Amino acid sequence: MSKDAKPIPVVILGATSSIFIILTLLYILIAGFDAISTVILVSAFSGLAIPAVIYADGAIECVTGVFEMFAEGISAIFSGILDAISSLFG
Repeated sequence: MSKDAKPIPVVILGATSSIFIILTLLYILIAGFDAISTVILVSAFSGLAIPAVIYADGAIECVTGVFEMFAEGISAIFSGILDAISSLFG
């Protein structure tokens, strides 16, 4: 994806998709595949892939954009948690 600042809805979509991928994979490890987990997993992957394809300039950038959105989503989740904790004590 481009190095420009991404809109807030794209960051929120990446964060929610990342957390749903992690939670669904944990659920699949515990309970196994079923229809609900498959639907959640596919929608979470599409939530990461669609913005990556829209903002990409080439095919390689589409693939790396998905991983970048996943990593940025996880970092947005942890930074939000840390900001909330620091606002309580700061």
